[in-house]
Amino acid sequence: MNTQTADEVIRLGGEAEYILSSDAYARVMLELEKQLIDAWAAGTFKTPEEREDAFNRVRGARMFRDRCNALIENMKLQKARFERNEKAAKANRND
Repeated sequence: MNTQTADEVIRLGGEAEYILSSDAYARVMLELEKQLIDAWAAGTFKTPEEREDAFNRVRGARMFRDRCNALIENMKLQKARFERNEKAAKANRND
């Protein structure tokens, strides 16, 4: 069960956004994927286990990125809900 507060969702989304937008992250991930794909194409991985390990590393990196993107989207939704509720509360105070 997900029991995160709105503040936690926003904080985690902001942190995920910071990670994905950092130059260090972009360089490391690009380099990792390129090295593994180039090694695969060159036939470096001889056994099925080596190929599976390489595939899993690329997949893991992509899954990490996708999970960070999900945190960012949750943050955006939470902020939109907050803004909508603030507008509604303000409108009710003006009535």
